Amino acid sequence: MTASRITLENTSQRLVLLPELGASVANWDLRRDKAWHPLWRPYQPSESRRIIASFALLPWSNRLPGGGFALDGSFHAMASNRADSAVPVHGTGWMQAWRVAEHSATHAVLEAEAFHPVGYPWHYRARQHFALDGDTMTMRVDITHLGALRLPYGLGFHPYIVRAPGMRMRFGASGYWRAEDCIPVGEPLPLPPEWDFNTLREVGDGLIDHNFCGCDGRMTLERPDLDLRLDWQTTEPAGLDTAIVYRPQHGEWFCYEPVTHITGAHARPGLPGLRLLETGETLSLAVRQTLSPLHA
Repeated sequence: MTASRITLENTSQRLVLLPELGASVANWDLRRDKAWHPLWRPYQPSESRRIIASFALLPWSNRLPGGGFALDGSFHAMASNRADSAVPVHGTGWMQAWRVAEHSATHAVLEAEAFHPVGYPWHYRARQHFALDGDTMTMRVDITHLGALRLPYGLGFHPYIVRAPGMRMRFGASGYWRAEDCIPVGEPLPLPPEWDFNTLREVGDGLIDHNFCGCDGRMTLERPDLDLRLDWQTTEPAGLDTAIVYRPQHGEWFCYEPVTHITGAHARPGLPGLRLLETGETLSLAVRQTLSPLHA
């Protein structure tokens, strides 16, 4: 199935959005030498898989174990929302069509409202903002709780970043959680040397699929093939210290995901990192990505 697209473009970059496909990003491309080069994995229409460039995670990030969650004396049962997962995964924003509220050459706002999606307890309104400004691309998601009873909310961004020869990465972190079936267990552990990206190093090989703590909201990539440096900053919420890195065994792409809570937070005492929103309250996540020459 081919979804309709809207395009934002300026002299240095192009961002293509898929409103009907969960307000996902189809392409984020850089212009070099009069040609477009993908920074994120390009969208491929498919009947069986979601092959997209990036999407927002809402009203929670990644997997939700335990068959649901308990809050205020009630248990909210939740079945899986995806055929290849035994538990609910990646929220529900990706499952619905969004409305284009604003669209110019370099700016777009997409909106959606969900009332108990897939039988889940949430009723929310969400807005996603995308903008190009010179060599900067910004993304923002705002989610407002509309239900009568307070509920836990979380957000994340899930880009699929193209892996290029010699690519280097840096992101701050102090530790990580060991995972069982992708769910963090126990308390954070010290970083093994091969997963320490506090200084720039090649992205490398081998599987990483873990939550990291003590993050500083910043990530840097260097792509020698495009003479490109990319600086990522999570600008809201302030002090966001959690990120997920998924580096598959293959060399085509990897994921750096700023998230407001660790995977499985709904099953932990105190719902760490999740925000309990009352009716009308809003949670936001915003990032700014700046492109510059690697060799000025």
